[in-house]
Amino acid sequence: MKQSITYLLATVLGATLLGACSDSSDSDDDNGGGNGGGGGTPTVEIRSNPPSDYARVDRMGQPAVATALLRGGGQPIRDSVPINNNADNERDSLNQGDPSGDADFAGAFVDTLIFVNNALADDLDSLGLSRCATGAPGEIDSADDINACLGVAAPVVIPDVVTLDISSPSSWPNGRHPDDPVVDRVLAAVLLDLSVHPLDLFADLPLNPPGNDARPDDVSPANFPYLRDPIAMP
Repeated sequence: MKQSITYLLATVLGATLLGACSDSSDSDDDNGGGNGGGGGTPTVEIRSNPPSDYARVDRMGQPAVATALLRGGGQPIRDSVPINNNADNERDSLNQGDPSGDADFAGAFVDTLIFVNNALADDLDSLGLSRCATGAPGEIDSADDINACLGVAAPVVIPDVVTLDISSPSSWPNGRHPDDPVVDRVLAAVLLDLSVHPLDLFADLPLNPPGNDARPDDVSPANFPYLRDPIAMP
């Protein structure tokens, strides 16, 4: 059973990563500023412009929200998706928008979750896992069919920000530790009945590396700033 679940997760994650890679945009080879690479003292300019003078170009809240739930470059933008900052795809539109407007993307989020739950329902059933979606495989086609899944996911991703309740233990979705298996937990939250299965069901499978790829036995420090020592150049 573990091998079957591992194969299922690898398929889902592979599709997600391929979607993210296909959406990459071109960038200049020279990312440095005019004052930083030629020696001498760099110039620092501190501006006092109001926020309205700037346009947000990217942001990061919860893991994989834009990558997994929204369409990337070259794919048609759904009518329900608002366009922020003249973005030409759904992912950029979310990233360039403000979290206060994230509820406007709910229709697209729901459409994608319906599709994913319907596509994987027969696989989850064959593995003996309890789904959060109702309905037979191939017949999950409405928000009502994934109501339980949405009840878990919606409060976490709308708005797409990281929240922390300091009165409760911290680990995603309450805050986020550098080593939290966030994508595994996201998949469990949107696919499984969490009254039956633990949130870490997928994370506990022997699918992930034991730690940092370069230093497998290394874990992030427990104290601020929670960063490992840099890896020495060979």
